[in-house]
Amino acid sequence: SKLTGQVAYYKQGFHNIVWANSIRIGLAQPFANSFVPLSEEFFTGGGNSLRGFPLDGAGPQRPVSIVGDGCNPSCTITVPSGGNELLLINSEARIPLSFKKGLGIVVFYDGGNVFPNVGFHDFASLYSNNVGLGLRYATPVGPIRLDVGHNLNPIPGITSTQYFISIGQAF
Repeated sequence: SKLTGQVAYYKQGFHNIVWANSIRIGLAQPFANSFVPLSEEFFTGGGNSLRGFPLDGAGPQRPVSIVGDGCNPSCTITVPSGGNELLLINSEARIPLSFKKGLGIVVFYDGGNVFPNVGFHDFASLYSNNVGLGLRYATPVGPIRLDVGHNLNPIPGITSTQYFISIGQAF
């Protein structure tokens, strides 16, 4: 069985600054000697979740051997393997800039991760903290977004600073 939930809270303050917050929780639990298929595992990381990771780059990793393309005889890389539990906390201050209509900056915090099993085992060691800055420009199709996220708990092999360009808010 699988359960996901999200709640978001937005509060406008002085000078039209918006404080935006979101919490996402996900649980996937196998029963009766079954397993959770890879397509139903949780993955996170990227411009709409943990902005200090590349797309789906957070959470449990597994080694994969590849052959060819300059690997003689083979190379090993790590790839995300997904997990059965998800916790994401996003918080950002959206600050409009008075000198240009539609232009704003964002200061954000993203926390959480994908955990291998339900129950928050090794929660403190697996929890990831990400901070960053963003630039927003309002257009008729939605805000154009440029975010620079930095992972305060970097993992080997993944650059701790990530850049994202997209349309729409992160959450």
